[in-house]
Amino acid sequence: MLAKYRLGEVLRTLGLERFLPFRLVLPAAPWRKPSGTMAERMRMALEELGTTFVKVGQIISTRTDLLPPDFAQELAKLQDSLRPLPVDVVKKAIGDELGRPVEEVFDHFDPRPIGVASIGQAHIATLRDGTEVVVKARKPGVVEQVQEDLEILRHLAVASAQRWEGAHQYDLIGIVEEIAETLAAEMDYVKEGHNAEYFAQFFQRDSSIHVPKIFWDSTKSRVITMERIRGIGILDVRSLDRAGFDRKELAPRAVNLWLKMVFEGEVFHADPHPGNLFVEGGGRLGLIDYGMVGVADKEVREQLASALKAILDRDVDLLIESLTELGAVSAEGSRDYLRKDLKHVMGHYPKLSMAELKDSSNLGELITVLRRNHVQLPSNSFMLLKTMAMVQSLGKGLDPDFDFFSLLEPYLDRVLKERYSPIALARRLPSAALDLANLSMELPQRLNRLVRQAERGGLKVRAEASGLERHVEHIERLVNRMVIGIIVAAIIVAVALFIVAYRV
Repeated sequence: MLAKYRLGEVLRTLGLERFLPFRLVLPAAPWRKPSGTMAERMRMALEELGTTFVKVGQIISTRTDLLPPDFAQELAKLQDSLRPLPVDVVKKAIGDELGRPVEEVFDHFDPRPIGVASIGQAHIATLRDGTEVVVKARKPGVVEQVQEDLEILRHLAVASAQRWEGAHQYDLIGIVEEIAETLAAEMDYVKEGHNAEYFAQFFQRDSSIHVPKIFWDSTKSRVITMERIRGIGILDVRSLDRAGFDRKELAPRAVNLWLKMVFEGEVFHADPHPGNLFVEGGGRLGLIDYGMVGVADKEVREQLASALKAILDRDVDLLIESLTELGAVSAEGSRDYLRKDLKHVMGHYPKLSMAELKDSSNLGELITVLRRNHVQLPSNSFMLLKTMAMVQSLGKGLDPDFDFFSLLEPYLDRVLKERYSPIALARRLPSAALDLANLSMELPQRLNRLVRQAERGGLKVRAEASGLERHVEHIERLVNRMVIGIIVAAIIVAVALFIVAYRV
């Protein structure tokens, strides 16, 4: 499939070109697809490769710290490009899972899907008591296909790590495991049901938030049945305006929904897609789709808050320290270059404020600098940051003048105040004292061992020259071609000599 879409560089990076004749991706092959950018051809290849690879593209499209903007924008189209399964296939899958025909479980089942995802498909139905519900069924064979595809991806990640000198910047193996975890969570509808019940409990005192009820009698691992939420899509601005809703009032309410989850809860809804949030008749917000959730880790919240505070204060050293604490700064990257680039970018603003930070071009330039210096956020912290970025976009879609950061600032201040409050410092004091005592006890011993090792000549400094493998492989190919050329030339000369000798 990669050859079909002329993704030769990807083939070589993954070590798959050895399976092609003469190791060439022919540009004029008869099965060549219409020309397009590399990002477009990558998106088309992932679509044709199926469920797992579509999901890979969807997840990677959100990783703006890994991908150039044109790839991120193109792969984001995978969210809405899937074809529905025939209704008979969906009904059979539901009946097999529930142990009863669809007609016995539901009074009515709409054959037209209201949503098609890479893993499942959703239909409107009515229970026997007249309750309107949404039934989501996992596509048949998805689990087996995903497991097989993930095994392929793991092998390719290992091969790439060995062959591609830039692989260490992106932690390909870690990204594959992140994808595997996400897919495993989204394929288990029982877990999604429990996630929904957690958020229903979390928002139980807020009457302005509606979390759909789960009907456990018709919910299992491959099928989930939930209360149907009727409303206007959060970014259907024309319908919202016709219904008389104030979008300037809706924007902060919708965004606060996620800020509350992130900064006050244990986990957060990690897919703030506009299709997952509705405005009901009385203005209540209905939130659906709880397959993807992120953990609201206190340490990650604190470090991200510290990083954002550093950006606002133009404190480059604090920003680098915060990124280092998050595990985002690669050992291969130069901190001097990172510091220099960050000072250059942040020096563009004479005085950076919350209002100025909402300029997406400034943030985009900052992300480009981080990518260039091999700064890669861990999956848990990036999921949080990605969710915040999507929420900001949602708020701006409702109100072009919406100021996300003025809404975020009180939460950041609260996190940082709690971190450095006297009570918090007092709580950390016993642990810090114990660490200091252990270090003071062990330090003389460690220094003594280090000095003895140096005296015996056992102290060695290792330098690694990375990137040589690819050059060696290139030279090996040239030598192979030269040898083949010499052999062919020798055969031609021998034939010529034979003809001359035969004539004589």
